[in-house]
Amino acid sequence: MIKLLLALFTIFTLVHAQPSSKALNSSLEAIGIEESYEEIRALDGIRDKYATSYKSHMKRYKATQEDHATIAKKFEEANVPLFFSLIPYCESNFRSDIRGHGTAGLWQFMAQSGRTYGLTIKKGNDERTDICRSTDAAILYIKDLKKEFGSWYLADFAYGMGEIKLKRLIKKNGSNKISVLLKDPAFPRGTKDHFGKTLLLDATIHQSKSEE
Repeated sequence: MIKLLLALFTIFTLVHAQPSSKALNSSLEAIGIEESYEEIRALDGIRDKYATSYKSHMKRYKATQEDHATIAKKFEEANVPLFFSLIPYCESNFRSDIRGHGTAGLWQFMAQSGRTYGLTIKKGNDERTDICRSTDAAILYIKDLKKEFGSWYLADFAYGMGEIKLKRLIKKNGSNKISVLLKDPAFPRGTKDHFGKTLLLDATIHQSKSEE
């Protein structure tokens, strides 16, 4: 009974509690960001700004912990920060069967990108909707972005906005610092929101557990 109550309390805390500043800083550090949460003014107020979506994503995480554990293990084995294992909650609400405008699956791969990273995409067999196969492809893609841009957080930005747009932003600002890039009005709102939401999830699910 005590173990059950503790488990229920942990789940309640994950769904309803916002991550601490210490946990947020740990998440930033885990993806190669040297600036602190307090120094990145563009992240001010993200707890309140994304409160509704945060609760929704945490509830979805609660319902999909077994599948998430499967992909998280793949990221651990590939030495890729667990931050990236949470991208599907913001991309697809962690639904492997979801389709967008030319995209599909947990990682919302376009057909061309999916094929580039080894996925079979044809009528009756679309591996973008296969949790394991699509995750393997996503890991390869994210590792390639890390090689290209030199840091994990830039890999996340490139995943969201595309490599060309990120290169232009870095060149325009003469800097790849997160505090500089995020305050640029040209930084895509969708990518910024995606990053903020994933940061909150990672700080709660991975870094808060480390604090405990």
